[in-house]
Amino acid sequence: MDDLNPEQARDHLEMVERILAQSQQRLCAGGEFFVIWGLFSGGATIAAHLIGQGIAPFGLLWVVAAALVACIVFSVLRGRALRGTGGRESLVQREFFNVLWLTLGLAFVVNVAAYRVFSGIASAAIWSFAETIVLLYIAMHGNRRAAACGVLVLASLIVANVVPSQDAAYVLAAGMVAGYTGFGLTELLVKA
Repeated sequence: MDDLNPEQARDHLEMVERILAQSQQRLCAGGEFFVIWGLFSGGATIAAHLIGQGIAPFGLLWVVAAALVACIVFSVLRGRALRGTGGRESLVQREFFNVLWLTLGLAFVVNVAAYRVFSGIASAAIWSFAETIVLLYIAMHGNRRAAACGVLVLASLIVANVVPSQDAAYVLAAGMVAGYTGFGLTELLVKA
């Protein structure tokens, strides 16, 4: 075997570092996304329930729509900012985003296209189910906080099924906020 000169050795080390970076099992998902989407999903669930019960005016839907747009704009801008500073993503990170977009995209399509089948509280339950899938996917890659929060969202879905119907929306919303937002906050605290 020939001896490597320092420049060749550096090139080889950089190549190994790139290979290891692509194969790492860590997810760098960004807790801020989970915080805002957990708060939004919980708030939207409560708003829909209050409107459905005649407690809040129908105009509250405009507030929910504005909050949805704000969450989308934040997510796009923050995603672009992170992409510019993060370097290459690992294979696991790319797969996580595929699972995230597939799960949330399907939940959105089902909520919009099958609104008669999944009406009322069932439409909120779809979001709880989607959030559970996302959190448990992260948990499969070694994140215990995601596992605990995913179980919390799933438990709220099960409990919402057995409580009186007027309380189900509150239970689902609590699970969304505690599980999804809670996971985001723990991720932000760990990085701090």
